[in-house]
Amino acid sequence: MVDLPDKRAGTGSETVVSIIDGFSHMVIHVTDLDRSEKFYVDAFGLEIVGRDLVIDDGPTSLLAMNTRQRILLVEVPEVTPIRPNSSTIHHAWLMTIDELNRCRERVENMGFDTTDSRAQFRAMGEYSMDVFDPDGHRYQVQAYAPESTAIICENTGPITCGNLDDFPVGTVKPFVKGKFFLVRLEDGFLALSRWCTHLNGMLAWKKEHFHFICPMHGARFGRSGIMQETSRPCPPMRLHPIHIDETGAVVVDPETTLLREDFLPDQLTPAEPGARTKSATAVAAPS
Repeated sequence: MVDLPDKRAGTGSETVVSIIDGFSHMVIHVTDLDRSEKFYVDAFGLEIVGRDLVIDDGPTSLLAMNTRQRILLVEVPEVTPIRPNSSTIHHAWLMTIDELNRCRERVENMGFDTTDSRAQFRAMGEYSMDVFDPDGHRYQVQAYAPESTAIICENTGPITCGNLDDFPVGTVKPFVKGKFFLVRLEDGFLALSRWCTHLNGMLAWKKEHFHFICPMHGARFGRSGIMQETSRPCPPMRLHPIHIDETGAVVVDPETTLLREDFLPDQLTPAEPGARTKSATAVAAPS
């Protein structure tokens, strides 16, 4: 046995390094092995490795994905799925777009529903369907198109948001047209794109918690658009240039997206007439 250093010891500020190399297999209890074996082969294209290769509480069938992972079906007298037919407790599998479409057609031809219970929350380019096996186990089948990670250009032209006096320090105002948040911090303004930098989910502002959150995968960002430590690793929220004209009108250009690796104070547009976002703090993204 190899002794591994405990990265979790100490003050709690040290980085936790995962020692898990991947997913090996999962065990699924079923009430009819023949029926379930046929379902998993016909619906998901799994390959039968063999029967009773693994000793368990009952007859077993070992199935293989097109990776090294395995599914072990175990026949038992009775199955009670966790929260039967739940839209939350489930396994999630990834496919290509073409594979998902073929899988959807096969499953529907078998008489099973493929409704996406969370369609209204999906990120751009994210496709998903819910499939319940004959014993009520739920599977979420997902696929991601190239637009799920593309930088989205809003073809709106410049948007006049209001006057300087309309945005006191601490303001976070969402704009539907252009899909951005206008944020007023102590030293100036930021215009933050509402598209999450993980997979283009639509971010929401949680005023009571003082952060932005992606309803898709839980990524959280502070008011400067920087990912919070408790969240999944994501680049900072993207910026849009701001111009404050001589009358004090705050104008945002959602058609230009600015990328950054961190928050720097000079990314802020000073709250004064004539001020502009310094483009040197970021790189203009392609439309």
